[in-house]
Amino acid sequence: MTTDTARPAAWGGSAPSSAPPLEAGAERERTLDRLQARMEALQFSMRARRTSPHFELWRHDLRETRETWIRLADPDGQDPICEGN
Repeated sequence: MTTDTARPAAWGGSAPSSAPPLEAGAERERTLDRLQARMEALQFSMRARRTSPHFELWRHDLRETRETWIRLADPDGQDPICEGN
């Protein structure tokens, strides 16, 4: 019996068919937590070093990370975070 475990389901891989829904939900939550931590780190870097040559790269990475977080957090396309945060 082989299962595709090279990439977790939250990243586009296929989850093992025997994984209970609770485990899949926990993996999704961990992925969302990691993405949120990444967004916070990128925001801090951007605030702390606005003159850095990496500023535009960080802004681009932040945008992509946020889009991924939103897509996983709410597949229906509604942004669960208001713009003020």
